[in-house]
Amino acid sequence: MAPSDDNPPNEQIGPEIAALSDVLLGVARGDFGVRANRDFTGSPTDVLAFLVNSMAEEVGDLVRQLHEERQELQRTRDQLLLAAKLTSLGELAAGVAHELNQPLTAIHMLVELLTARPNATIAESHGDLETLSEAARRMGRIVDSVRMFGRAAPLKMVPLAAPAAVQAALALLSEGLERQGVHAELRVEPALPKVMGDADRLQQVFINLLTNARDALSELPGQTPPELIIEIRSERDRVVYSFTDNGPGIPETIAQRIFDPFFTTKSVGIGMGLGLSLSHGIVREHAGVLRHEPAQPRGSRFIVELPKVGVSCRFGT
Repeated sequence: MAPSDDNPPNEQIGPEIAALSDVLLGVARGDFGVRANRDFTGSPTDVLAFLVNSMAEEVGDLVRQLHEERQELQRTRDQLLLAAKLTSLGELAAGVAHELNQPLTAIHMLVELLTARPNATIAESHGDLETLSEAARRMGRIVDSVRMFGRAAPLKMVPLAAPAAVQAALALLSEGLERQGVHAELRVEPALPKVMGDADRLQQVFINLLTNARDALSELPGQTPPELIIEIRSERDRVVYSFTDNGPGIPETIAQRIFDPFFTTKSVGIGMGLGLSLSHGIVREHAGVLRHEPAQPRGSRFIVELPKVGVSCRFGT
């Protein structure tokens, strides 16, 4: 039976369907400007071309809208990061002032001592001059840490010494920890590999973890010495940071919510409930993991895992 004009053979509509398939494949690849040719006859293939073109246009508009919303969310997130930084800087101000006051006092005393010995040779004053130089270097490190921490900057991934961001965070918080009587011990495995990271944002993560541990330890009864152990070690393709305190710990009923935005167990007006949520996002940007687990026999342990330099990862996702 010969085919009628209303039912053309497959070989007649094959090229048109193939063209439509090419358009669909183009859309799937992210080319939302592709369009199928139409003859405007109202035939089934013309109608199908119209539907495919409409779909490509709608998908393109939707993707552009999603991209714009993602950019807006990123701007909002950057603003929240900066707000959290400024809040932390306010809390750190007294400690930083004390940290700077110590080397300033040493410099003042050494200058008076050197002034009292105007005829002393450089060799005779070498020890005092070296102490003076080290005090100035210490002040410089503190100021650099504050300046780097307080700035608003895009994510910048570079190879970092694994302990660097933790040491910078401790430089800003050590006074507050000591004032509260917290024994903080940093244990660093020798010959650690470098990690790929943004020093500023990783410092913010570690400041948040140290601050949370400090606040948790403030709830200990007076007869229990507060302790915080920070360990940095290498495991397979990762560098693992663990922050273990002997505080009251986090109840199981809320442990699963601690990384939720605006969730906090602190009193009203103390903290925004964003620290752990933002920290979780920063670590994820580094293709890493931030998690919590109970410490034994009591307390909390927060663990950060970051890829070693050279490990294939997708950053900033």
